[in-house]
Amino acid sequence: MTDTMRGVIFVGDGKVEVREFPKPKPSGTQVLVAMKASGLCGSDMHSYRQSAEYWAKAPIIRGHEPSGVIVEVGEAVSMVQVGDRVSVYHAPACNHCEACARGEFFNCTTIGPGNRLASMKVHGSDADYVLVDQNVCFVLPDELSFEDGSTIACAGGTAYHALRRGDVRGGEYVLVSGLGPVGLCAVQLAQAMGGIVIGSDPVAFRREFALKHGASYVVDPMAGPLGEQVKDITGEGAEVVIETSGNDQARVDVVACTPYHARLVYVGWGGNARNAIYGPMLGERWITGSNMFTHEDYHTLVRFMLRQGIRFSDLVTHRFSLEQAQAAFDAFASRDTGKVVFTWD
Repeated sequence: MTDTMRGVIFVGDGKVEVREFPKPKPSGTQVLVAMKASGLCGSDMHSYRQSAEYWAKAPIIRGHEPSGVIVEVGEAVSMVQVGDRVSVYHAPACNHCEACARGEFFNCTTIGPGNRLASMKVHGSDADYVLVDQNVCFVLPDELSFEDGSTIACAGGTAYHALRRGDVRGGEYVLVSGLGPVGLCAVQLAQAMGGIVIGSDPVAFRREFALKHGASYVVDPMAGPLGEQVKDITGEGAEVVIETSGNDQARVDVVACTPYHARLVYVGWGGNARNAIYGPMLGERWITGSNMFTHEDYHTLVRFMLRQGIRFSDLVTHRFSLEQAQAAFDAFASRDTGKVVFTWD
């Protein structure tokens, strides 16, 4: 077995390279996972466009949506074993602080956000192997594919947590603003929860794709006032909004798409402007953020997928090998895709 592995790094201004890296060796409670699927995330696009000067400081392997097989374990590992198929959560956790006790690994106060996969310190999963602690490895049922596991690890889990925050109820209109990977997962899940889903995105491919995977209606936010378009469909508006785009205008516009007691959940990263605060004009609308997902969410999401027959792999439109990394990121940047993943035999 070779002592090196391939990994994808950003070199700046939308360019990527595949380089050789030492193959990690697990110790203590660490495990080595041989990758089978690693998904591209919308958040990758922010760093993908950073300058060459920025990335010269940190040639770190990208990727934070891992799923694969454990091939080696440290001497103190007790929770998983060699051969386990796993979906890997990308935020390390101490399992001791108050945030971890709530299952909010992403908010761990002991380790901190700077040590997540593909941070500026820790190599990510766009590689042949990834080194992680056992406590972020979730055993993947045989009924779910590695592509399902990879999507659960970020986009799917994030969408599910946001929908739980929004408390979707059967027969309600659910507006999903932004139909990238998180938005498409939200469409699938909201429809299975009994929602009547409206997808909003300026990209025609994404709108058409959403109609095939759970949306009953789609609208183009560039075609006219979003509130008017949504209320033409719903009458009073959508009871639930899941805003995934991170676009400043979308964050404001979705408020006009809702009735007096709506529930709006803001998920997407990005944007620069402050959101408008309406005070009493908000009526009794409930507005909140949603950040990634919890330990508990993994288990309830997997159970929901198995019972409802949901497969996130249905959202995958493009599959690439690591050697095709530039083509993979270029395709994803075009926005004419569903989910994009690196796969291994």
